[in-house]
Amino acid sequence: MRWLFWGILLIGLPLGALGAAYTILVPMAKEFVAEFETAIARSPSNTVLYDRNGVPFYTLRGLENRIQVPGNHPAHALRLSVLAAEDSRFFQHLGIDPVRILGALWVNLLSGEYRQGASTLTQQMIKLMLLTPEKTLERKIREALLALALEQRLTKHQILENYLNTIYLGHGNYGVEQASQVYFNKSSSELTLSESSLLAGIIRRPEFYLKIPTNASAEGEFYLSEWLESARDRQLQVLRQLERLNWLSAAQIEEARQATLSVRLPKSQGTGAYFAQQVVSEMQNTHQLPFVYGGGYKVYTTLDAELQRQAESTVANNFSQKRKEQVALLSIDPTSGEVRALVGGRDFRKSQFNRAVQAVRQPGSAIKPLVYAIALEDRLSPASVWRDEPLNLEWEDEEGFMNLYAPGNYDGKFGLERELTGSTGVLYTADTMTLAKALEMSINTVAVQVLQQIDHKNFKEFARKLQIEINPTVGLCAALGCAETSLLQLVAAYQPFLDEGRFWEPSFITKIEDNEGRVLYTRSNPVSTQVMSDWTAFQMRSMLNGVVLYGTGRNANWSGSPSKIGGKTGTTSEYRDAWFIGFVSGLVTGVWMGYDDNRPMLKVTGGSVPARLWRSYMKTAWKKFENFRPPDDPEHVLLPTCTINGDLADSTCPDVDLYPYRMNDPLLVGEPSMEAGLRETPISNWDTSRSNRIPLP
Repeated sequence: MRWLFWGILLIGLPLGALGAAYTILVPMAKEFVAEFETAIARSPSNTVLYDRNGVPFYTLRGLENRIQVPGNHPAHALRLSVLAAEDSRFFQHLGIDPVRILGALWVNLLSGEYRQGASTLTQQMIKLMLLTPEKTLERKIREALLALALEQRLTKHQILENYLNTIYLGHGNYGVEQASQVYFNKSSSELTLSESSLLAGIIRRPEFYLKIPTNASAEGEFYLSEWLESARDRQLQVLRQLERLNWLSAAQIEEARQATLSVRLPKSQGTGAYFAQQVVSEMQNTHQLPFVYGGGYKVYTTLDAELQRQAESTVANNFSQKRKEQVALLSIDPTSGEVRALVGGRDFRKSQFNRAVQAVRQPGSAIKPLVYAIALEDRLSPASVWRDEPLNLEWEDEEGFMNLYAPGNYDGKFGLERELTGSTGVLYTADTMTLAKALEMSINTVAVQVLQQIDHKNFKEFARKLQIEINPTVGLCAALGCAETSLLQLVAAYQPFLDEGRFWEPSFITKIEDNEGRVLYTRSNPVSTQVMSDWTAFQMRSMLNGVVLYGTGRNANWSGSPSKIGGKTGTTSEYRDAWFIGFVSGLVTGVWMGYDDNRPMLKVTGGSVPARLWRSYMKTAWKKFENFRPPDDPEHVLLPTCTINGDLADSTCPDVDLYPYRMNDPLLVGEPSMEAGLRETPISNWDTSRSNRIPLP
């Protein structure tokens, strides 16, 4: 029992210290309580989010979005439920609860991990009103001391009243009265035990438990057993606690268990809900700001309201209610990293899970441009030739063990088994192809060979520069997107292709002001990271242009599209994920599609629905950037190249494309046609003539 002795000692010493501090603190109690009452009395304004042009687009409602009621107004069942859920010994302790502390220590010692806290309701009030959310020993000590002082100046009923009026209960609702009217369409004095136990149960994580979906036939009401399983579990926990405490009769509790309970849907604010959710997350986690919803902050964001409306409209108008797949869309300015539009799902009211940021899924072939980019850095070129054939490759893992990998292609064929139509209209077969052609056709065998040549460890280091972490245990399958990533990360990783090889950390917030106008944060002079050469970025734009003009991404193209277009498809095994990541002018946009539970879709590829969604959105969005010109390369020429052997094309080659070269390219040294002055005129990589593959004379 030695551990029990040490456990009691560890509890006793801090409590003794608190007792000593308490004798000093009592004379100061009046000052602390005055500070507390000032915090309670003030009514901070809403936090308002502004778009990139300074126009408000979303309001995070604060304490004024509540209805203050006397302490005896909420139903008796509600007050009992809150105490049962949060602090059953509230009327026995003096602000801190040694019994609860010892109990929590016991549970945590037995489990070997942190499972139970010991904060009293009084301490929760102190933390809500006076302290920051940081988890430090200093803050916990101050919280305990202030709780002791507060209990010397206010009655238990006054503390409980303040708690019930200020606690956050989700979706911008503060206090039990406001939440009761929103969720149940009645006053808190009229709540049943079933409703009360639900409301008390969600206090710790309100938006996690109340992920309320929309349902037109339900007229805004949603049955707890059908939609809110997590909230139902918490409700039953509260009812079990009430039963254990013997505060209500068994008949009352059983009636509450059996009650059919529904919750009303809070009205959505519309545009930018998922974007606003991400802003709140950054304010709380990155900037450590307390009381975000009620702090009266002015938050200036990177959102482009016009693009956001277009993105939401695209998602809403291209999916019938019969389709159950989820979708996410995200746009980034590649010259700054600023996120311009974000849609995290088909309906924010149905699900607040942000699939553009929070979901991590396998990207499939959408990762290949990153593999090829580092290959170009390693002195390969779009004209480098590779063989498409069955493979059985060895690779060494982090522990030094050798592994075998045998990738296949999406169509199940290799090289000569596949009949292709060349640029001249002639049918041909070939087992070799250029790097650019392999990307255009999304040939898996070539991508894996390229990764083996550059070494998967080097690729992981390169991906890390783009803020994509690949597990050390992942091997050659990384070339085919077996390592999970988010849509935000993948879209951001395409930025360097349009900004001379520079990577910008994605950002949502440019400035934060408090309710007195003081600037708390500003994104001034952001710094980019050079992750590839400008020549590599230029070549990758050319290769991705080919994917959209002739390859798997053809559905992303449209009649009259700008020549500055490019992208890549991605499809994972059994059609579990489908992606299209691409760019037009000065905007990089990605679309993901799949089921939340990762079940297969019905033959949805990245080149089908996601590419068409991307096209629908970008057909309008690109017009804002039509004057954008990605950096040109003055030293390059664009020459007809045979996609089978990588040589400068002659009349015998059935498939020809225009590839960018620099004049010092070894392929061009001593080239007779160059010496004769043929094809020597530099052509812009974005020249629209490339949209029609021209046969040689």
